[in-house]
Amino acid sequence: MKTSPRILVAYKKSRYQQLVVEQSDPTITDLLAREHISVRSLEKSHRSHCRSLDELVDHLEKLGMDYEMAYRGDVAETDGPDLIVAVGGDGTVLDLSHRIESTPLMAINSNPESSVGYFSAGTAYDFPRLLEAIVEGKCDPVSLRRFYTCIDGERRGPPVLNDILISHENPAAVSYYFIKIGAHPAEAQKSSGVWIATPAGSTAAIRSAGGLVLPFDSDNLQYLVREPFPPRQGGYRFLKGIQPFGERFEIISRMRQGLVFVDGPHLQFDFPIGSSLKIDPGAPLLSIYGLQQQRRVA
Repeated sequence: MKTSPRILVAYKKSRYQQLVVEQSDPTITDLLAREHISVRSLEKSHRSHCRSLDELVDHLEKLGMDYEMAYRGDVAETDGPDLIVAVGGDGTVLDLSHRIESTPLMAINSNPESSVGYFSAGTAYDFPRLLEAIVEGKCDPVSLRRFYTCIDGERRGPPVLNDILISHENPAAVSYYFIKIGAHPAEAQKSSGVWIATPAGSTAAIRSAGGLVLPFDSDNLQYLVREPFPPRQGGYRFLKGIQPFGERFEIISRMRQGLVFVDGPHLQFDFPIGSSLKIDPGAPLLSIYGLQQQRRVA
């Protein structure tokens, strides 16, 4: 990377900032006044995040770096900077990754006491050392596999960094679908849904559901059926597995109100009865600095 990179600092807003400062939510304000257990950590987390952001910006100012700051939700163009610094947690990385084609990214965990930050290179304390290593070429980024979700033959949504969940729109309802892998016949299943994850996303929900943590450089996707409803006879063949990105993988909806959730709850697509979902491995790789494999399996 060049010695004077253009840097975009893209930051999250804390829940306190959103709910109290900007929205003046009366319920939250009342709970805070009563020191209720449900909101007890809001202010502390807010202070930690703001302090991290201030320390990071102070360092850039001292170095005389060419940088801009933007709330992550306002970031539309990512091709201009040489480096994007995501300040927040994994949610901030996921949000920004949907708009990044080729610009490398470094994530700073702004609230390490309560945020896991699997995608983070470190904290604000580590930022000077990390930035120096990147600028001096002593640190190479890791390339993460992503995929596109194709519904009825069309790409839907941004490149997926973590995972998708296919399920009924009501979490209490049963998900009905066919699953087809490779040249095997389609298998009718009933469950709470199906996770499909990238190697990077193998530390997310699919891990909690019983999946395996894959290396960053794996060329395989992982799928897992959550809470399968046992058939009357025999059992299901395809409950979980790891397979190459290029191998056929298809889900056919049997739900009138099915949904596909992309990288969390905020982005979703209709998946009605008769629709087919396939995985397109042609999404661009995401370059991210400072990932540590050992932290993912600890």
